[in-house]
Amino acid sequence: MFIYESTNPEVILIHLHGFASDIKGTKVSILRERSLQGRFSLFAMDMDYQTTTTSRVLEVLDALVKGFSQKFSQVWLSGSSHGGYTSLNYLKFYKPEKVKRVFLFAPSYSTLALTVKEVGEARCKNWLEGKEDLNFTECETGLELTINKEFAVDILKKGYEILRDSHVDFPSEVPYEIYVFHGRQDSTVPIEHSKLFISKVKVKEFLELEDDHRLSKTFKWLVEKYM
Repeated sequence: MFIYESTNPEVILIHLHGFASDIKGTKVSILRERSLQGRFSLFAMDMDYQTTTTSRVLEVLDALVKGFSQKFSQVWLSGSSHGGYTSLNYLKFYKPEKVKRVFLFAPSYSTLALTVKEVGEARCKNWLEGKEDLNFTECETGLELTINKEFAVDILKKGYEILRDSHVDFPSEVPYEIYVFHGRQDSTVPIEHSKLFISKVKVKEFLELEDDHRLSKTFKWLVEKYM
């Protein structure tokens, strides 16, 4: 399933939802409303992160960016939680020329490490070795998730974790305007992760917000102010 609104001939925003989410949520609805005002064209699709690997998702994202670059002069990326993780890895490994702005909403910088912390090392052992899928209940949403057995091995092999303890594995400067928005009450991705990231990487703006991981109180305001 996807949403596409061609309302601005110059700029398109590609939005990447979070790990335990889809395009039926509030964020996409707000972005769609903003797009219909003519601020940007919008493309959002169900990413199904759990059923594939980060490498395959990045290949799809690259095809989207290159395709839309033929029609629009600017491409913006928007990533929520794991969508932010995907966006950052796309900038790092693909270095897209037409991407101008990147909006990161409570981004994950270490999805693999956060998953292991949530589920427990013992239960993740076979998954980390690529022997079996990982089944667990996601704490924040209560959803039953199954992550395929290639997911962790792919991340470890390709080096997709942006944060590794106190090390930030990302260029200190990139030719993109990066905006980072994070809630102080985030219990899924600690705001300290964003603080560490922006201490090592030059960003256009970083905002600490009185909000949770979903940015449920401030997301609409952020879209209206920055996008």
